Amino acid sequence: MRDLLIAFSLCAAVTVAQPDPCANLESGVEAEVQRLPMAKDDLGVFRAIGDRAIDVLGQCPQSARLWYLAARSAEVLEIWSSGQAFAAYGGLNKIVADALSHAPYSAPVATVAARVEGSSSLARKALTLDPNYQPARRALAETLAKEGAFDEALRVATVDARRGPMHLTRARVLLAAKRPADAVREAKKITPSQPDELAPAGDMYRDAQEVLGFALLALHRPAEARKALRAAASAGSVAAQRQLAK
Repeated sequence: MRDLLIAFSLCAAVTVAQPDPCANLESGVEAEVQRLPMAKDDLGVFRAIGDRAIDVLGQCPQSARLWYLAARSAEVLEIWSSGQAFAAYGGLNKIVADALSHAPYSAPVATVAARVEGSSSLARKALTLDPNYQPARRALAETLAKEGAFDEALRVATVDARRGPMHLTRARVLLAAKRPADAVREAKKITPSQPDELAPAGDMYRDAQEVLGFALLALHRPAEARKALRAAASAGSVAAQRQLAK
């Protein structure tokens, strides 16, 4: 009996001492995330993050962080690949749907889903899950603007210490509300800043130039508008490229 107890204790000790395999696998993906700020090819890093996250999710399907990284990587690369970046995994919409299914209480996952689906209800859910998560607040403001709820959108889009992201959202809302002069003023407040979620380095500049260009166009200032739109187009803005092609 004594020998049996000793053997059981040893087995329990070995079990406790074994590291969590998912934690180790997540650390490998996080190592890719840490490369982003210094990467020359940040889109390539996003591809590596997405691929590794999806591969690891086969073994760790309950990891909300990995689902966010997979969904966010697919969202970022969608614009650059005509929807083909993660086609082998079913594409952006499937990855986002799977992420929502497996991580329903993740504010970052719900935020990505809100943007992809254009859903204010998902954005509200994300903000309820984490009232301090600024990307969720921005997603809610922008989806409300698309629904025509401009006053509520502006109330939601309160600016904090990070000048860039929320000023961009406010400029978009004001442009949608047909207040281009206010949109221009807001766009000019956008300064390079630390993004509030994982994003390629050039996204803020591209999006700021895009909203500025369209606001100037609405104000019948074509020369200034073309300058901003050319900058946005060269940085990857499809909307700006289409406008300049007209």
